[in-house]
Amino acid sequence: MDTKLEYPVARTAGTAPVRYLVDLLSELPASSIAALERIGTRRRYRHNQFVQHRGDAANHAMLLMSGRLRTLGHMPDGTVQLIRWMERGEISGLSSAVGNAPVPVDLVAEGEVEMLVLPRQPLLDLLERDPRICVAMVRLLSLRVNELHDVVFTRASETLGERVWATLQRLARANGEALANGRTGLRMSQVDLAQVVGASRQRVNEELRQLQVAGKVVLGYRRMEIALSQQRD
Repeated sequence: MDTKLEYPVARTAGTAPVRYLVDLLSELPASSIAALERIGTRRRYRHNQFVQHRGDAANHAMLLMSGRLRTLGHMPDGTVQLIRWMERGEISGLSSAVGNAPVPVDLVAEGEVEMLVLPRQPLLDLLERDPRICVAMVRLLSLRVNELHDVVFTRASETLGERVWATLQRLARANGEALANGRTGLRMSQVDLAQVVGASRQRVNEELRQLQVAGKVVLGYRRMEIALSQQRD
């Protein structure tokens, strides 16, 4: 069961669906952003360039200043699957830097990307001084744990159709954008979706067409519109 699908958060009419994402660049005050800038170093990456590798040492975290990252997980059977995207304002490597554990996933640039590299000890010192950054980081990590539970529940779905639909809703709530027609736009190809759910593109396409007939999805080129489940009052 995906708790955010079975028990969605109430919202008033006309408002956008809740987005389960912490954008530090938008949510933190200018003074906190400036403090992060002072301890960090900016780095740029090209499309498809690795930003972090699974197993990297936990000597820094990285704040995504612009662009988008693909989060790739290594499966027991040797395949690599897309887990999620990281958007502008998110931070990577935080759990590793704070927990002193190796980076668990690969991060790959999707398009041109700029990162702010935050060395471990200066970041830990800053978290002690700035409670606003600390609270934002706690909320970010809490949502990541919640998302991990949703991924586990989704992968346990009995049918591919259920898995595809639950995955689309999860990604739309994290990475989508509210549209004027009431749907949520999601930049995602069918190849990407097939990689996330662990099935062939052909089988995923069949399920998507059924969802489109049902009015739940509108398919486009490397883009979909999702009719998210109605929120509870």
